Amino acid sequence: MPDTGGRRKRGSGWTLSNAHDIGQLVMIRCGLCNVKRWYQPSDLRDIFGDIEAELVGGKMSCERCGKNEYMHAETQKPSARERQGIRVTRLAEIRTVRRVVWINEQ
Repeated sequence: MPDTGGRRKRGSGWTLSNAHDIGQLVMIRCGLCNVKRWYQPSDLRDIFGDIEAELVGGKMSCERCGKNEYMHAETQKPSARERQGIRVTRLAEIRTVRRVVWINEQ
């Protein structure tokens, strides 16, 4: 196998669009406080773009502890029975906030 110098190959990953096309969900888990959250891949694609599903965990922070270094993401296709017990977090809206910063000159 050729040495890639620690870099991933382009185009070889499982993207959020691929996961959405076959009906998978993205499970993001915090390894510190052991919280699991389920997301639709299309919602995450709207926020982060069409990136590899495993890279999403490093871009999110835990809602409970606020840390992002323990986040891990994976795609799963739960059965119909498992799907009934899963609460999926959906994207309601994306807000852009503009802030004005002033400086005093002497």
